[in-house]
Amino acid sequence: YYNVIINADIGDPYTLLTKMKTQCEYKALQFGTMLADSFNSYDESTEWDARIHSDQLSEYLGFSDWEMQGRWGSNGISTDKKDAKELYKKGGWSGFHNMSLSSYWALENQWIYMMGDSTMRQVWSSYAAAFQGNDFERNAKEWTRENCMRQYPNRKKHPAGEFFPDEGWGGKCGNNELTCHLAGYGKIGKLTFDWKHFPYEDYDEWLFGEYGLWNDSTSPTVTAKPDVLVIQTGLHTCFHALATDANNINMTMIQQHEKDITKLMISITNALKRSNDTTTSKPIRRLADIDPTSRQLNEDIIINSNTLVIFMTTGRTGMYDHRADKCVWRFNRYLVREAHRFGFPILEREELERRILFKSEHFPETRYLKYNLHLETPSFQ
Repeated sequence: YYNVIINADIGDPYTLLTKMKTQCEYKALQFGTMLADSFNSYDESTEWDARIHSDQLSEYLGFSDWEMQGRWGSNGISTDKKDAKELYKKGGWSGFHNMSLSSYWALENQWIYMMGDSTMRQVWSSYAAAFQGNDFERNAKEWTRENCMRQYPNRKKHPAGEFFPDEGWGGKCGNNELTCHLAGYGKIGKLTFDWKHFPYEDYDEWLFGEYGLWNDSTSPTVTAKPDVLVIQTGLHTCFHALATDANNINMTMIQQHEKDITKLMISITNALKRSNDTTTSKPIRRLADIDPTSRQLNEDIIINSNTLVIFMTTGRTGMYDHRADKCVWRFNRYLVREAHRFGFPILEREELERRILFKSEHFPETRYLKYNLHLETPSFQ
């Protein structure tokens, strides 16, 4: 997972975050910024179609197979007058019978498990678009509701349109409480999307508990574990904290959910310890069980698990109420701090979106990207 070349000095890791994970965070930001800057490098008279079909993006945006089509009406030619299919192939996204030689090599035979809200579902669907087509990417919400498994009885039911005073929210979000599995890359690869509403709920308690997916290695019910677990949370905390009162934000809810992030970190850490059959190590009960200021690796907490856990920050909301983005930014920073304290790396999605949107957010006449939370759908949902 960490096949990177570091050619610049970066900050030192702290607490439980390793040097290699710090390097990966750095390289992800560096590469994402390069793509965003490429998109924004043209002058103000250049429209979206020409920007997105530049030579560089045609070569590197491999999951978007429509890049091979070139500019609209160009018969497969890029903005810089080259064969878009050849650029796509040059990037390693097509033309390889051996996946290990392609740009998809890191995903071969991997179980990629993504937990999050509808914005994470879009990321999951983009991974599957190589098999399902671009319409799947835009219709993923409807597809999941028709084809995926309900999360209960492993969580409380939330019927659409009802209010749940003990949880401080109401609405239709319960329609999304689903777990979806698709065939992934390679013969045994798998792509999973698991709905996540708030930082720590009864479903998390089950999933990361002794009867969930990461149970002990002697359990007869579960054997395989995901190779990569990616988690995103915080967006619905901010939505519902704003929705309860148009004039005030529910800070009590936000502060409680921030505390729940720590509970989630502890739960995941214990799940990894349990599934790794570290029978001599004791479970973590609270944050005080570790010294967050220590730079010495604690062998009771560091786990050589087969599951790589990555947290992803919540992206830009595109809402008319600026408080939503401010809430997300605050929540993201809290999430990052806690993830690092427990040794989990971060993908800074919000920062990458900020970089690519900086020319499109504030002035309608230079809006090269639509500032929307979701992709436009080709059919009614």
